Amino acid sequence: MRNRREFIKIAATALGGYILIPQFLAAIPLGAKELENESEDIHEILVVIQLSGGNDGLNSFIPYGNPLYYDIRKNLAIGKDEILKVNDMMGWHPSMYGINEIMQQSNLSVIQNVGYPNPDRSHFRSMEIWQTASDSNEYLNSGWLGRYLDAACHKNEIIGGVNIDNIDSPALQGNSLHSISLQNPALFERQIKGMDLTENQKDRNDNLAFVRKLSINAFEGSDQIKKAIEKTKNYKSDYPDHQLGKNLNWISRMIKGGLNTKIYYTSFGGFDTHANQIGIHKNKLLQLSQGLKAFHDDLKASNLLSNITTLVFSEFGRRVSPNNSNGTDHGKAAPVFVMGGKNRGKILGDYPDLANLNEGDLKFKADFRSIYATILQDKFKIHPSFGGLNKFETLNIFN
Repeated sequence: MRNRREFIKIAATALGGYILIPQFLAAIPLGAKELENESEDIHEILVVIQLSGGNDGLNSFIPYGNPLYYDIRKNLAIGKDEILKVNDMMGWHPSMYGINEIMQQSNLSVIQNVGYPNPDRSHFRSMEIWQTASDSNEYLNSGWLGRYLDAACHKNEIIGGVNIDNIDSPALQGNSLHSISLQNPALFERQIKGMDLTENQKDRNDNLAFVRKLSINAFEGSDQIKKAIEKTKNYKSDYPDHQLGKNLNWISRMIKGGLNTKIYYTSFGGFDTHANQIGIHKNKLLQLSQGLKAFHDDLKASNLLSNITTLVFSEFGRRVSPNNSNGTDHGKAAPVFVMGGKNRGKILGDYPDLANLNEGDLKFKADFRSIYATILQDKFKIHPSFGGLNKFETLNIFN
């Protein structure tokens, strides 16, 4: 018979063994019921993809129409004949053909020159600033999404947010526990499904029952998933066999499974391209583009794309000038991508100004917290004053 101790062991393995587990168990009241959608209509959902390491925005969404791009970057620049042109000034890296197709369908927007005042070139500190929405000289104990979940979730709602990653995300940290982290959803599914839990067990563990039902509900076999599959029975969406593709596939399955979750968060690393950038960056951008295209096509075929907004950001961009190792060092401003959620497929903001730099970096013109405020106001219908975001102007992303 499986007992509470065994459940803790299995959950710890599935979630990576982090201190989150005892809090997670404590947050589940005895006799709790599995969460279900109150309506068949999909609610607004935010999916966040964190590009860890500092993505080189200039070689992702490329200002090929500016001669200074080729004058400054020389051997690091992408040839004009290779670039996937959006207009006479900007175009995508050639490996980002999937993202280019999404934008051509008006389902992906780019916000240019995103950053914050007095930027920090430290990976850890800059990511912390993005995750908590703090000023550069301010330290907060909660994340911007955690504060949203504190306001939006019921007291005992512990899956307002789901983080699929090796570590917990400070962005989802609030005053109360409204999110969980899954390091390996596939392992979690196999272990929970392998438990012998029946209605006739004499010593039924309500916590175990809750998690088992939640897992099955989220991953397969629920009425919600069957309905979602029925909607897409004539369409196949194949996810790429790399970590980002797998994580987005899991997110799709949880959404289709009717998991009443508002936020999904995952990270994708390897963008710290100090040396030999050309090949490394090409591979990372290809994986990003493949994963986003598969996710886009899946959601679109399932009539879910308009209700699911995907935000793609990195903690900073790279220096405009290459270093001596055929790479780029930590910079400041960079583009942010927004997919779905009824965005209009626009380029927002000025083109990168390569003639007017700040200590060799692009100057930021759009504060990242304006993007957050826009999502809260336009997608979740919460006033930007929530979480101290009222001082940031909202952007015209979804109109």
